[in-house]
Amino acid sequence: MRGYNLCVVLITALVLGQLDSTLAKLCLSCTSTAADAICLLNPTAAEITTVECTGDCYTSTDGKGNLTRGCLDNQQACSGPSCSSCNTDKCNKNLLCQQCLGEAECAQTNVTDVKYNAVCSDGQFCVNRVNDGNSSVSRQCGTACAAGEAATTCSSCQTALCNAGLFPSTRQQCYNCTGTGCDAVAPSMIIGCSQTDAKCFTTGTSATNMTRGCTSATTEIKCAADSTDPSCLICDSGLCNTLTYQRDAGSCMVCDSCAETQDATKATPCSQALYNQTIGCYTMTTGSTVKRGCLNSLETECTAANSCTSCPTSGCNVAAEAFKCIACISNEINGCWDAIAPAKDSVVDCPSEVCFNGVWNGLAVRDCFSSASPLMQYQCNAAIEPYQCKTCKTSLCNDNKLNGASSLSQVGVVGLVMALLLALRSAL
Repeated sequence: MRGYNLCVVLITALVLGQLDSTLAKLCLSCTSTAADAICLLNPTAAEITTVECTGDCYTSTDGKGNLTRGCLDNQQACSGPSCSSCNTDKCNKNLLCQQCLGEAECAQTNVTDVKYNAVCSDGQFCVNRVNDGNSSVSRQCGTACAAGEAATTCSSCQTALCNAGLFPSTRQQCYNCTGTGCDAVAPSMIIGCSQTDAKCFTTGTSATNMTRGCTSATTEIKCAADSTDPSCLICDSGLCNTLTYQRDAGSCMVCDSCAETQDATKATPCSQALYNQTIGCYTMTTGSTVKRGCLNSLETECTAANSCTSCPTSGCNVAAEAFKCIACISNEINGCWDAIAPAKDSVVDCPSEVCFNGVWNGLAVRDCFSSASPLMQYQCNAAIEPYQCKTCKTSLCNDNKLNGASSLSQVGVVGLVMALLLALRSAL
């Protein structure tokens, strides 16, 4: 009987041993470090060892850049995002991705810090996605981007840490700094903007008190993308906010009553330009007076409205200004009777260098004399009184006030001439 019992014990032990062997599973067993990344990058490689485990398999990251795959101890906690477990043979080949959910640094940096490492569940992808509403970015483990989804709003991949780097790749980058070391930019100051529609800005009060960044910044000192503050210099291309507080502005011809043309060798150095000032030269014509100077010293904007032209290079404002005349007809442009705005701002080049103004068919007319019909030119040259026509030979000289009351009776051929002039002017 004792021999029978011994036999039963041996058989039971053998069966349990076989049962344990049947219940055991193979788990990948390896550790990945900065020096040896194969466990991270290729967990199914031939050199990766396997071990028999009675519990679950796991993959975990320690927050210091190390990744471990192996058997999960019954007492060992394992939960996301730093750990994931599974219970089939060699299942612990989990992908490691960057996880950063909508925080500013998700978009502002390449997101390569190990603190962002997260272990994905089996079958998940590394995903980057632009969030609706504020255009921030989230990075995480998840499902692949939908078919047809724009690459600028979603990207997905299945290799370790493949969702690092700026996203989208076209994201605006700006220099970001403030204080005493911010006058000159450096590569270490480059950031991606937290929102995809951001621009770059520069603002400051001195060379030791400059601030640069993205218009999407939440810092105390910032400039909005649509700011009208003259101290905010906004630009909309990559790394464009580079200007120092002051910079050389070159040289220009500087004179108040200038000759038509100038000698470029006599240009005068301009004063230092501030970061928010345009560098270049200008020429401004007021009647027969020509004024030239440096753009950064001009108190008003240089536009066609004030008969000003500009050029961007040193000593460039030397050429004679094109001869111009006020060109308007009173039924088309207000202010033509008195040569005031907006009519005064309506000008044309006049190669013949003769302007005229007068009244035909009850309408005030101003233009280059060569644009007048032969009949109108005769009436001007003959100084026929009802037409009040006068010619002049300095740029923008046809600005004298006209009297409409004396010409209301002009009809017939004059009306036809005016119709032809109006048609000609409208076609130009």
